Amino acid sequence: MDRQLNSCLDHLWTRPRSTTNELQQATGVALTQLHDFIKSGRLSASSYSNLTYPCESCGQDTRSGRLCHSCLGVFREAGKATAPVPVRQVMVKTASKTMYTSRNR
Repeated sequence: MDRQLNSCLDHLWTRPRSTTNELQQATGVALTQLHDFIKSGRLSASSYSNLTYPCESCGQDTRSGRLCHSCLGVFREAGKATAPVPVRQVMVKTASKTMYTSRNR
């Protein structure tokens, strides 16, 4: 694995604008291994701007995170559309009487 990573780094040193597919063809390292290198930070996507890996939702290329920008937006909107959490009544017992209070949780 270290040999594969060194091979990738050597290629990127001479050709820093290589895409992930070009890197795979030049080094013979499997795409899944390249994706793992990028996700783990061994190959820096910020230093090599054309290195990408697939979105976990739709498979579109992304450079950071688990989701591409379009899927991230969809999930954010879905999170906003959820119904508000219902107010829960809590029963509080005191020595002489029982009181009901409303609390937001």
